[in-house]
Amino acid sequence: MPQDISFYLPFQGSINPGAGRARIHHLDWVRRHGLVVGEAALRRYQGWQVTDLAAYAYPEAAGGDLDLVTDAVCIGFPLDDLFDGPLGRQPERVAQLVTELAAIPYRAPGTPPALDAPIARAYADVWRRSVVGMSPAWRARAAANLGRFFRAYVREARNRAQGVVLDEEAYVRLRRQAVGTAPCFDLIERAGHFEVPAGVFWSHEVRLLTRCAGDVVFLCNDVHSAEREEAQGDPHNLVLIRQRARGCPREEAVRQVTRLATSRARVFAALAARLPELCERLGVDARGQADLDRYVAGLRNWMVGNQRWGVVTPRYGAAPQPTEPPRPATPAPTGGP
Repeated sequence: MPQDISFYLPFQGSINPGAGRARIHHLDWVRRHGLVVGEAALRRYQGWQVTDLAAYAYPEAAGGDLDLVTDAVCIGFPLDDLFDGPLGRQPERVAQLVTELAAIPYRAPGTPPALDAPIARAYADVWRRSVVGMSPAWRARAAANLGRFFRAYVREARNRAQGVVLDEEAYVRLRRQAVGTAPCFDLIERAGHFEVPAGVFWSHEVRLLTRCAGDVVFLCNDVHSAEREEAQGDPHNLVLIRQRARGCPREEAVRQVTRLATSRARVFAALAARLPELCERLGVDARGQADLDRYVAGLRNWMVGNQRWGVVTPRYGAAPQPTEPPRPATPAPTGGP
């Protein structure tokens, strides 16, 4: 079974000592927001151990910061499950929902969403807490990353509805947005109360480093979730795409994608080793270098934490029960960011 596959990731990881407390907080939070309704659904959700993913990914976050990143990471699962049923093949309805979600970061923090639905109210709450203490530049970057993540759901719904046969290049471009790592990586800085200097953050080297980390996450996820996506008839999985395009057995497609993840991890390690030279070339001061080191450590935590969670969670074992899609109480905005 693909979930049992191990990956070569040359990084150390740990789990947040506050994981148990954050789990209790998050389960209360999803109840209050109506994201998971009913005791049976809540037990299934709890069984996926989604809060452990956040605990692996942010091992040093504490208190309210850990609560925030746990809610922000885990809310992606109820959102994703909205599109596992019929809604995921109705691009127009998906666009109505994600247009409202993408608008949330462009309003004043705390503004109630125009769409009166649990998922929208929950994202508004996460955004309100995320921006505390962060600069306008960070907020603009995080808002843009959230918008790209949300809009990827429309493209995926269109692909399903039209029966699009994806080639690998097109799929990877889409998957890099749809996996949602960019908003999660932004939270590395928020959880640590620092910001990487803009000049080094937007350098070619750091952008490539960030891309490699995101690729490792989605490649590992695609291996773990191949059977799940196949059962749902979902074309968005690189293992299934390679198996079809290259006419190879499932086992060989899994090996190929696993090797891709390993190669991305090795590129990441090589780039990270050259970051002191980059900082010297760009004239980054000692604090800026320390903040960059913390960001890179956060990317490592995400890669190894996602893999540690992926091999134990029961989530990938079977398709979830489809969630009833939200219906707007007031018209959703026609424009979007």
